[in-house]
Amino acid sequence: MPTVRFCSNKFINLIILVLIFFPDISAQETNYFYTGKPYGSEALFNPVSLFINGSFDVTQLQSVSNRIGDQDYDKTFRTVMRSLGHPFENISHYGWNLFLRTEFLPLSFKKEEMQWIPNYQQHLIGGGMLYTAMKEWYSMHNFPVPWLLSSVTLMTHHILNEMLESGPNEVWSVDEVSDIYIFDLGGIVLFSFDSINEFFSKTMNLSDWSLQATIAFPYGRVNAGQYFSMKWKLPFSDTYSLFYRYGMGGVAGLSKKLESGDNLSFGIGFRTKHLVDVTQTARQRTIETSWQAGVYYDRNNSLLASVTLSGVREYFACIDIYPGIIYIGDFSPGLWTIIGRNGNSVFGITTRYILSFGYEVNY
Repeated sequence: MPTVRFCSNKFINLIILVLIFFPDISAQETNYFYTGKPYGSEALFNPVSLFINGSFDVTQLQSVSNRIGDQDYDKTFRTVMRSLGHPFENISHYGWNLFLRTEFLPLSFKKEEMQWIPNYQQHLIGGGMLYTAMKEWYSMHNFPVPWLLSSVTLMTHHILNEMLESGPNEVWSVDEVSDIYIFDLGGIVLFSFDSINEFFSKTMNLSDWSLQATIAFPYGRVNAGQYFSMKWKLPFSDTYSLFYRYGMGGVAGLSKKLESGDNLSFGIGFRTKHLVDVTQTARQRTIETSWQAGVYYDRNNSLLASVTLSGVREYFACIDIYPGIIYIGDFSPGLWTIIGRNGNSVFGITTRYILSFGYEVNY
């Protein structure tokens, strides 16, 4: 197939043109994913937390440094821009058949060819939901043109996430091409329709259960992770729902509605440990995983507390208590801690007012 060359500026301009000239066609009169709840994970949702959780999500992998100062931002930016600037040349080098089978269409169920799963889960559905939630946040806080600000916020963190995922590897890669041009932009378009927002918010109870974004002292470790939950009510029960939480791995199980109206959910599954290169000439990757299990307590789909255990060395136990559980007068902070199997730990305190503090202890 002939090679087609594009300069990166043209494709970055294309993203900008799509964001400017594709106005949000939603006629929503009510909020779907962000309603200004003063408790739980929703209380911590804002542009800063979204940017940190989305951008540094990949630093949960053991193969990627979770210290903010360890990244070569200049080199990785140039690498990602090269990939985005030459998408067809990238795909031709990678192979169109392989690209369609592994990145775009759910045609292969081989472990090394299932990159399409996170593309649909995190980028299309998760990213699309966050577009609507961030748009609702900007609108509720009286910012102008909320759909455009939400689009820019999301695409900025998507670019930085691709940079950190790319790392120092400068070989050809189609990951950025499929993530940014197809699934991230596609999520914005898809969730511009009220019917899509209503289905995922009402039927699937899709929610943002991201971590409590913090940069911890003294080493600059980032506590960040983008997680989503779904609860599908079983048709034969008024109490139980099928439960699924996904992000850096996934757990599936059951959710029970308590007499108080809150929900208690339990799931088991896997957690992603590493990205593993399948080939040396093109950045085709698969994942190495370990076990994971967790218990989650939420109110109106806003996560209040969770305990997650896994077989990953640095993330043996993750405990999160969000605002709305502990009160000091009228002030309700969030608390979190991560304990490794070697005894190393990091903990932090978060607030609704963006200010958060963390501290890392190494033995």
